[in-house]
Amino acid sequence: MSLGLLRKYKTQLKARLQGELRYCYYKMIYRNPGRPGKELLINISDIRMVINDRWLSRQSSEYRRIYKATNSVIGGEFWEHVKPVTGRNVKLLGFREHFLMGVAWQDTSLFKHYAQELLDKPSVQGCNDLNALIRLYEGKYDSLYQKLAVEGIKSARHDAGIEPIYIYIHADGSFVYTSGGNHRLNMAKVLGLKNIPVLVRGRHLQWQRIRDEYKLSGHSAFQQKYPSLVGHPDLQDSTP
Repeated sequence: MSLGLLRKYKTQLKARLQGELRYCYYKMIYRNPGRPGKELLINISDIRMVINDRWLSRQSSEYRRIYKATNSVIGGEFWEHVKPVTGRNVKLLGFREHFLMGVAWQDTSLFKHYAQELLDKPSVQGCNDLNALIRLYEGKYDSLYQKLAVEGIKSARHDAGIEPIYIYIHADGSFVYTSGGNHRLNMAKVLGLKNIPVLVRGRHLQWQRIRDEYKLSGHSAFQQKYPSLVGHPDLQDSTP
């Protein structure tokens, strides 16, 4: 096992232990806390919002704690930073140009965007210039795309070498995409994949209350009050 993979494994193990402790604490507060490590299979088209939690983590210690946690219940101003997924996604556009139309990386809309970013930033994706970026995409992301074309997006639960894709769940149960794993998500869209496995980084406090209500009210009463939520992936790990 490489040193990098060992570090990643230790980080994931630490996160899982913290998740177990958080779950034990939540069981004293909520009737239906989410189970740590519970993977959801969600439809890509259902991801309609996004939050740059990585950027937020650099702004305050409170947001940094949220970013480093998993399976947490979140209230407060954090949710004010959630935005709708816009129609123009330069990464998705660049991937379609490269993988479907055969456009060289350096001629894609994505790399034109990166060229502008490099005028204002010392590095992009850890690269100091466009040539380094081209080598990165040709060496890493071309092979990743081919792998996803054959295997799809695989579960990270039992493989420390696979970085999980995380989502948040908003007050109404809608899925909020985070700042990690966006290369794989956009490749999945290009490939036409419909479902992906994800882990929950955090739930809105109001959504947690709906989970509790689902547990307490019974299926018929819940279905009558929330008919659109009965088949929600995040409710499938609990029995009303």
